[in-house]
Amino acid sequence: MHWRMTMKYKCAFSGSGGQGAALMAKLTCMACITEKKQVVMTQTYGVEQRGGDSTGYVVISDQPISNPIVESDANVAVALSESIYQSTLDGVCEGGTIFVNSSMVKHTKEKPGVTQVLLPVSEMAQDMGNIRVANIIMLGAVIRATGMLGKESVADALASALGKKAKAQLLEVNMRALQKGVEVMEKKEGGK
Repeated sequence: MHWRMTMKYKCAFSGSGGQGAALMAKLTCMACITEKKQVVMTQTYGVEQRGGDSTGYVVISDQPISNPIVESDANVAVALSESIYQSTLDGVCEGGTIFVNSSMVKHTKEKPGVTQVLLPVSEMAQDMGNIRVANIIMLGAVIRATGMLGKESVADALASALGKKAKAQLLEVNMRALQKGVEVMEKKEGGK
C-alpha cells in the first residue's frame, strides 16, 4: 500500500502598513489558483488606521481545507518589520520557518525548532532603486526555499495584480525583484 502525503502550508505574511504583506498573501492566493491548489486567505490589521501592523494568513493544500485558521501553527512566516517580528515568531510552529527582513528587524530571538532565514530585503530593494519591492524579493525567496509555488505562477499573479494600466517599468522592476529573491535563496542554499 502506498500512502500519498498531503501537501499543506500555513503561511503568515506580516509587516507594517505600506510594506506589502497583504499583497504577498494576495499574490500567493492568485498563484495557487493558477496552480489549481486549494487556498484560503484571512487578514488581521492593527488598530491604527495607517502604518499599523497587518498579517495576511494563507492556507494552501492539495486537499479541501477544513480549517482556514492559522493560529500559532504557521509553518511558513514572513516578518517584514521589527514591530510585528515577535508576534509572528510566536505564531510559527516547531519545524516551521520564518523569513525575516534583517534590514528592519535588528533584534531576533531564538525559538527552538524554528528556522530563521535573515534577508536584508529592504536594502536589496533600495539597491534596485525601488524600496517598495522588498516584499516581492522576500516572496521570491520564500517560494524558492519552500517549493510551495512555481515562480511562473507568481510572476503571472504579479502581472495580473499590477494590472494592464501599470507602467512597463513598474512591472519590470517587480519581476526583477521576484527573480532576485529566488537567486538570493539559491545562493544561500548553495552555501550550506
